[in-house]
Amino acid sequence: MIATLLSRIVESGLLEDPVAENGLVYGRASLEAAGTVVNVNVDPEVEEDEDEEDGDPDALVAAVARVLSMSEKRWRAIVEEVAVDIEDAVDEEPVAEQTDLRDDLEATSVVVFADAVLLAFVAPKQFPESRILVQLDETLEVEGIEVREPDGTEVIDVDTLDELLDLISRRDRD
Repeated sequence: MIATLLSRIVESGLLEDPVAENGLVYGRASLEAAGTVVNVNVDPEVEEDEDEEDGDPDALVAAVARVLSMSEKRWRAIVEEVAVDIEDAVDEEPVAEQTDLRDDLEATSVVVFADAVLLAFVAPKQFPESRILVQLDETLEVEGIEVREPDGTEVIDVDTLDELLDLISRRDRD
């Protein structure tokens, strides 16, 4: 399924340099209505133990095309609904910087599933530490909106086991 999906996406020309990896096909594409380039992941949701022929690559390619070619009017309606929903939820809570959320929202990625689309936004002025996830149905109508706060987990990169042990022992002494 993944190989077929990758082949169809390459043929379509929808994504720049598409790659198949970890059960996904991904690449970058222009989201014209938003005036930006986004990362696009296409997830056929086929489990490793399932028949490779499950899923419909043509339907997924069509869904990618539908999202990337949405009208500017539809895009503005999505942004408006997201802004209103978040503004209503936040109400009087403090935000990092007072600015119109509609102007602050920046699309960063699109995940396409067989029956849904997930848009990821950042709002660097109002929600600098958060991601805004918007689920769309097959007709690109908003189904759900979530502001995902960072989980507070610190990530530390080390190159060797010795570095990790040194780091742990220093923290134990502090």
